[in-house]
Amino acid sequence: MELSDEQRHGLNTALSEATYVGLTIDEAAATVRVELQVLALPAEGPATENRTVILALTGVGRIAASLRKKDWYDEDPIVEPLDLAGIDAAVRSFGGGALHGWEFFDLPDSSWTQWRELLSLDTKVSDQPADHVVELYQQDGVGPRELDMRIWFTDVSIRNDGDADIPLQDFIDGGARWWDAHDHNDPRAVTAEVAPPL
Repeated sequence: MELSDEQRHGLNTALSEATYVGLTIDEAAATVRVELQVLALPAEGPATENRTVILALTGVGRIAASLRKKDWYDEDPIVEPLDLAGIDAAVRSFGGGALHGWEFFDLPDSSWTQWRELLSLDTKVSDQPADHVVELYQQDGVGPRELDMRIWFTDVSIRNDGDADIPLQDFIDGGARWWDAHDHNDPRAVTAEVAPPL
């Protein structure tokens, strides 16, 4: 599929500060499903209580990840090994922390320069052309630990927790509405997870 610059920007906004819950890989089907709790508002009315969505990636060609920790007295980070079967447990070990960053889709190769030499995993999943990439990053303060992941894929869709399709533009619009409401001190967009606007 093709993603316009506007769609990429909208997806980046919709994923900003999302709670990163888990990640499921089906190697045989070349798919990845990322479970998230996102910040979104409907066109009218209060915020939806159920914020869970699935970022469904198909035509996955490659997955690279770096799980590492570095104590203050360590000269270099300690890289922990991973395999595809263990990625979901690694994600969940962070306890549902927020995705860090504001850009996730189709980042240049330079975006992973700092961790591409610290790989826990770099696996070819399929021979799919995988025209797109998404990068997901989380950290916690115990260690501290960090998990960077870069996934090459062909198509992306959004599903609800009942696995029904959410049109891409509807998902983008919901995220845009939440951040616009947040910036205007709308009480519907007040959450302990995100600092109030300056």
